[in-house]
Amino acid sequence: MHVVIIGNGIGGNAVAEGIRVYDRETKITIVTAENCPEYDPGSLPYYIGGNVPRDTVFLKKMEDYRRDGIELCVGKAVKVDAGAKKVFLEDGREVTYDKLVFATGGNQIIPPIKGVDKKGVFCCKVLSDADALANHEGSSAVVIGSGLIGIEACEALKKKGYEVTLIELMGWIMPRVFDEYTAGLLAESLVENGINVLTGEKLVSIDGNGRVEGVTTDKRTIKCDTVVLATGVVPANTMAKEAGAEIGPTRGIKVNERLLTTIEDVYACGDCAESFDAVTGEPALYQLRHNALEQGAVIARDCVGLPAVYRGAWSFTRAHYFHTHAVSIGKTLASLKDQAGVELIERKIGDDYYRLIIKDGRLAGAQAIGKFADKMGILLGAIWRQDDLSKIRSNWQAVSSIISPYPWYYRVIGRYMQLS
Repeated sequence: MHVVIIGNGIGGNAVAEGIRVYDRETKITIVTAENCPEYDPGSLPYYIGGNVPRDTVFLKKMEDYRRDGIELCVGKAVKVDAGAKKVFLEDGREVTYDKLVFATGGNQIIPPIKGVDKKGVFCCKVLSDADALANHEGSSAVVIGSGLIGIEACEALKKKGYEVTLIELMGWIMPRVFDEYTAGLLAESLVENGINVLTGEKLVSIDGNGRVEGVTTDKRTIKCDTVVLATGVVPANTMAKEAGAEIGPTRGIKVNERLLTTIEDVYACGDCAESFDAVTGEPALYQLRHNALEQGAVIARDCVGLPAVYRGAWSFTRAHYFHTHAVSIGKTLASLKDQAGVELIERKIGDDYYRLIIKDGRLAGAQAIGKFADKMGILLGAIWRQDDLSKIRSNWQAVSSIISPYPWYYRVIGRYMQLS
């Protein structure tokens, strides 16, 4: 059997390594457009900022693929013929498969604005982007977009000595993973570390004669010599769509509980795959490392004939920059479609903060900064199990008793609910 994986990232390598756990004979080919071994995208800002040398971003060496009997085929895949079971590369080569995995990740969103092609404009998604930015000599930067990549790019450039301005179109930073109040506290910590934070502001143009000299927003003009686009990514779904795979409402490649697409013998995992929320069952595209790893493990088992069912994706996001540590799990208040029956519990002690978002008696999400972020795993368990928090509240005297018949973690949850 020949398993072909398009994509040499976290999900694709999880599939290949998982297969090798169970089977040393299956032929495995990873098709990649990048001529390098697997690396950790999350470490790229640390490399850019000079915190770590370039070689530490790599998770593998080329000899690791040879040792595990995995062929690394360097070349850009451009087409899949599902009927003939072939992958076509840009240079004319063809790769035949028995089972195929789309692990194509996401494509950087490039906003259609004037001047985006000027010298001094960078992305920060793949290694080549990081190389270009690390080698760039500038003194003042504007970062567009305040997702995790944008925040980390701000930190990296500040540590390199740049003056840094962060511009976010939405009303607060990291709007997909934190609510407005929590995000406001996080923005304060950025400002304290010398980052100029502008929210609710739209980039209109990147100015300069051939190279960056500044940017214009709908509110002001800012002089700078460097612009970093951290404007998000969309699932790389074109090849799968053209091959006949169904695309879901999140724009990801739709998969079932075995991570199979709607094409026979074709799977998808990682940032390109739309699976389902582990708690609510609704379509989900959480572009997070842990989901890619779990999805890759399920596909690996399924490829070698072992029963495997995916439990679903879950949202657990860490934001760590300068001396700030924050975590968001589950839903944000803003993302809840139905606000009826929502209870909000918050606590702030100095620089430490948390909020619980309770919906119909069950924990829907939580956000925390500082020391409270260290115990979010217990709250994630409450979301996963769908614990009845009203039961903890009504039975708190028994729950908090030294001889309590209830699980110990109920006491921790109860303290977060401020029951004692």
